[in-house]
Amino acid sequence: MSVAKIAFLLLVLPSISFAQGYGRGDRAQTWEFTIGAIYQDGEKAGGTGGSSLDMKSELGFAFNVGYNFTNKLALGADFNFLRPSYTAIIADENDPNNTQRIDHTLSQFDGRFKGTFNFMEGPFTPFAELGFGWTRIDSNVADGPPVTGCYWHPWWGYICSGYYRTFKGTEFSYGGSLGLRYDFVGGSFLRGSYSVYKLDISGDAADPQLDSFKIEYGWRF
Repeated sequence: MSVAKIAFLLLVLPSISFAQGYGRGDRAQTWEFTIGAIYQDGEKAGGTGGSSLDMKSELGFAFNVGYNFTNKLALGADFNFLRPSYTAIIADENDPNNTQRIDHTLSQFDGRFKGTFNFMEGPFTPFAELGFGWTRIDSNVADGPPVTGCYWHPWWGYICSGYYRTFKGTEFSYGGSLGLRYDFVGGSFLRGSYSVYKLDISGDAADPQLDSFKIEYGWRF
């Protein structure tokens, strides 16, 4: 789904629910599902020996599933998909003056568990979240020659194709969010938030911080 279609849904669907009147915000003992758009701010991180990573700002797609134990307390899981551009400077550990520059686009996936506290029980409420999970980053840069794999097809015989292994990794992430929420009549709701998550990078490299804004439209059931 394109970003334009996501934006259209987020703008039009709340207006449909608004026409039904105001809701009571009775969230207790209900499941909920959201789709939304996430805007992640750029981030720069330095490594050992002069290496660095400059990740650009990017707009991506997000969805969430959660369960409301009460009107105030909920547990859920977030999933974010982004493809930010980046510039990487890779320094030779034996000769820091020997560097290589890479300008490319990486694939980022965030999967996180979170707890949510809504400060008010009514349909409009500010909320705070704490969460942890994992961020998987694929540089989309080959880390060696192509690998060829073959399989047997009953009609076409042996079929072989090549693919590249890429530099990628999965890092532990943790952080939290602050936001506002409004519940409409009929079980739908709109939510906006600002989040800060740290990536726990092993070794001497600085831990990157991912700041993002998110707007979501959801349904309770």
